[in-house]
Amino acid sequence: MSDDPPSNKNKSYSRTWKSIESVRKYSKTRYHSLDQRFVSWCERKIVNKILNKIKLPDSTLLDIPTGYGRFTQLFLENDFNITNADLNLYALLYQREQYLGTANSVVANVLDIPFKNNQFDVVFNFRLLQHFKTNKERCTFLKELHLTTKKWAIVSVYIKSNLHIITQKISSRKRKMTMIDLDVWREEVTNEGFKIVESLQVIPFFHAQMIFLLEKIN
Repeated sequence: MSDDPPSNKNKSYSRTWKSIESVRKYSKTRYHSLDQRFVSWCERKIVNKILNKIKLPDSTLLDIPTGYGRFTQLFLENDFNITNADLNLYALLYQREQYLGTANSVVANVLDIPFKNNQFDVVFNFRLLQHFKTNKERCTFLKELHLTTKKWAIVSVYIKSNLHIITQKISSRKRKMTMIDLDVWREEVTNEGFKIVESLQVIPFFHAQMIFLLEKIN
């Protein structure tokens, strides 16, 4: 890995974090509460199960967006060769500080991934799709994953359920996240050249997030 700051030709940096210290602070507080720690534990357990299922010697993995690197240690434990990509420069610099010499770093947008076709065995994308409001954005996202991966994509999605529709209606705090109808998601995945190999609920009945293992089929 180069000693130069991670970059891409567009120098397009997210403003989520404005310093390495702000990333460090977020990493210590985001999953601090008991309920959030439990959610994170469930997510890691599922992701580890999937990684164990698909890993091969010298497998490559693109983590986009990597954020503060919540899953990096898990990727290393499963012997993946990692590339971290994120729009935020400081997230990548924080990752480099925490995991010196273990991953490449590139500033990149998931809607315009700057890598060669079929470059990675696995593309990992977590807790991003809920920020996409339209079918067009999701399909662009899936097209980019399809181009970049040789075979596998691991994606987390917030899926609509009756429980969460009712909760949203009675809640005083309106969620900004987009929840996707499961049938719509399945159709989008199929249309963009993937099939769903595995779909796992993080916490059945109580959490809307599901984690999908997608296989590139054409």
